[in-house]
Amino acid sequence: MKFSLSFKGLVAGTCAALAAVSASAQADATYPSSRPIRLVVSQQAGGSTDSIARLWAEHVGKQLNANVVVENKPGAGGAIAAQYVLGQPADGHTLFLAGVSQMVLNKFVYKPLAYSPEKDFVGVTTLTTVPFVLVAHPGAKFRTYKEFAAAAKSDPGSLSFASSGNGNSTHLVVEMLMKQTGVKMVHVPFRGEPDGVMATVGGTTQVMAPVFSTALPQIRQGKLVPLVLIGEKRSPELPEVPTASEVGLSGLDNIGWSGIAARTGTAPQVIEKLNAASQVFLKDPAVVRKLQSMQVLPMPGASGELMRLTVRDTARWQQAIGDLDLNVKQ
Repeated sequence: MKFSLSFKGLVAGTCAALAAVSASAQADATYPSSRPIRLVVSQQAGGSTDSIARLWAEHVGKQLNANVVVENKPGAGGAIAAQYVLGQPADGHTLFLAGVSQMVLNKFVYKPLAYSPEKDFVGVTTLTTVPFVLVAHPGAKFRTYKEFAAAAKSDPGSLSFASSGNGNSTHLVVEMLMKQTGVKMVHVPFRGEPDGVMATVGGTTQVMAPVFSTALPQIRQGKLVPLVLIGEKRSPELPEVPTASEVGLSGLDNIGWSGIAARTGTAPQVIEKLNAASQVFLKDPAVVRKLQSMQVLPMPGASGELMRLTVRDTARWQQAIGDLDLNVKQ
């Protein structure tokens, strides 16, 4: 009798488990459901990251026959957006547009960091890579990188630089530059890239290192002066502007990348469906042209590539900025 009851219990438990698996598989097969997919962005509306997010949302939404919406949750270097995503179900209906700041740099800035990029997230896709550019207010007394470095060294602390927030890549790029050159400037963080750029345009701050695509319109209008391109090679748009390596800076190439992540626990079938749609998006000729017009390069890749970049660049930035005192309270 005891064996019989145990056997019946085993059968019942097995049936329940199989039913749960079947229900889960059914849900995965019908993903996305009638609920919208939300792509959470840690930058303000209006910046290059937001524009790319909306382009992805429109394209992937059509592929999946789903309503894909972008939600902007700026602040705390992306930690606010990350924690918001982690507070939602792991069902693929809330995704995180994460860059090197959120996946790597925040580890060196917010101690302890309220989330673990490696443990709390899984990669959906890599998305784009983009250079940065060190720019100056036109009223500053320098028009080249060499003149900027001389001015900053002659009067330490007299210049200020804007960023998209403490620990953001726009902040740490300049920190790395200062570390290598011995230049001292005052950091002025803003809630997002557009605010920092406009502060530099207005002269509240003298320099900034924004994403190239964000700065280019202001450069073309003469509202910002480009000093050095922080990327692998010169841009056809600004062929006279040298790269970081050309002016003697090291480790400042290929630092800007972004991708889409989901909560750990999201079904692999859902991840792969989103990745497949993303690859179609990134290889669409019209999308490629649009991204190139924004000075952004598409970065197709398997779902695991985002976490591979996270591990690689954690080691890279640890060596470059690990000893800087950057601790910020969340």
